[in-house]
Amino acid sequence: MAQALLNGVFLGSLFTLVALGLTLVYGVMEIPNFAQAGVMVLAAYTTWTVETAGAPFLLAAAAGLAVAGILSVLTEVLAYRWIRDNPAAAPAIALGLLLILQNTALVIWGGEGKALDTPYDSWTLQLGDVTMSGVKVVVVLSAAAAVAVLAAVLNRTSLGRSIRAVAQDREAASLLGVSVKRQYILAFLLAGLLGGLAAIVFAPTFQISPFMADSLLLSAFVVVVVGGLGSVLGAVVGGMALGLVESLGATFISPAYQSAFGFLFLVAVLIFRPTGIRSVNAQRVG
Repeated sequence: MAQALLNGVFLGSLFTLVALGLTLVYGVMEIPNFAQAGVMVLAAYTTWTVETAGAPFLLAAAAGLAVAGILSVLTEVLAYRWIRDNPAAAPAIALGLLLILQNTALVIWGGEGKALDTPYDSWTLQLGDVTMSGVKVVVVLSAAAAVAVLAAVLNRTSLGRSIRAVAQDREAASLLGVSVKRQYILAFLLAGLLGGLAAIVFAPTFQISPFMADSLLLSAFVVVVVGGLGSVLGAVVGGMALGLVESLGATFISPAYQSAFGFLFLVAVLIFRPTGIRSVNAQRVG
């Protein structure tokens, strides 16, 4: 039981990392940013490439994060910006971007899986009768740090308050002198960095491949819906809830249906609380 709970916390932390970026972008632009998975893939491949060239892991990880942030911003500048007044086109554009990024990775690196070596993948944390690998510990700590930093940025800085103002009412924020374009860029930059971080810390557990983030993206969207569209706190609660549901279901019923447990959880939430665990109808990002 304790081991299943720890595995659930790991899965929940991983889902939360990806969901934070998705819910931030959706809260600001109402776009289902499927391209986030492609950004994650290229961040992981960049990290692997730089490390393979002989650079220390931290430098390689920094390169991966930089690529993730830049690519995420480019998706907004080159694609999403032009359809922000036509949200019906957003899913098609997002899927198109995802395919472009994934196939770019496939052309450059091929389809064979790559193994990312980290200084901590041989660590083991022993907690009584249960164990947790170093990779899982780093994922949990990274998610906790990301949540704390994002909450501080959104609630305690002028940039964060501007993002929330644009999410709440774009026209009113613009009239008050807030640069809407700048806040979109900042939101996508933060989302890219969060996605890149998720890809880098979980890559040692799952081999790097062009389609490594697809299932994780689906789980993260479940988290976004369950937590409440645009809710940062909801993404954390939803991520942890989904991780525990999948882990406990896999442990006590069957690992073959792990993803199915997550979608059953989604259906249950939509039936009993259609707006999600934490509705933000009055506050689009928070």
